[in-house]
Amino acid sequence: MKKAEAKPYVLGIIGPIASGKDAAADYLAKKYGFRKIVLSNFLRQEAKARGHQPSREYLRKLQAELRKKNGNDFLLRKAVESIEKNRYERAVISGLRQYDECDEAKKKLKAKIILLDADPFIRFMRAKKRGRKGFSSTYEQFLHQDAIESALFQFHKTQKLADFRIINSKDIKEMQKSIDAIAKKLKLKKK
Repeated sequence: MKKAEAKPYVLGIIGPIASGKDAAADYLAKKYGFRKIVLSNFLRQEAKARGHQPSREYLRKLQAELRKKNGNDFLLRKAVESIEKNRYERAVISGLRQYDECDEAKKKLKAKIILLDADPFIRFMRAKKRGRKGFSSTYEQFLHQDAIESALFQFHKTQKLADFRIINSKDIKEMQKSIDAIAKKLKLKKK
């Protein structure tokens, strides 16, 4: 008789623009052995294949198109495929946005969801510092873009699925301490 394969341990990270989702996922990868999956990377790859620059506005339109064609959980299914194909024991999915994605991650993957948030001006300064193409150049534009995404992704509803919440308005060390506290509650061992 074949031994049943162990299900992967999955964490999902949600949060608004520049709240620290990727930094948290990087820390979980480095310290706890998680494999990082960034949902927006699937969109960036598709944009590139279509010959488009991956601006935030274009990625939003592309995501809407792909979800309409393939279902609301399209990006989550891409993440699940990656987890299964690579046989990850631990995976952290960064950038879950919509309610359906988080709900499915909790149901299908038994994922625990971590919400990261921060003061909007701090998030604007972080976004400005990382300098990705298509990001707002003024604080007012940032707030407008943030409001559009919050409404589009129904973030008020999505954040209710979070199992843990981190206010990430301080430095990266404070965020890492918060991740360590969550890891302790989840009984995660360092790798």
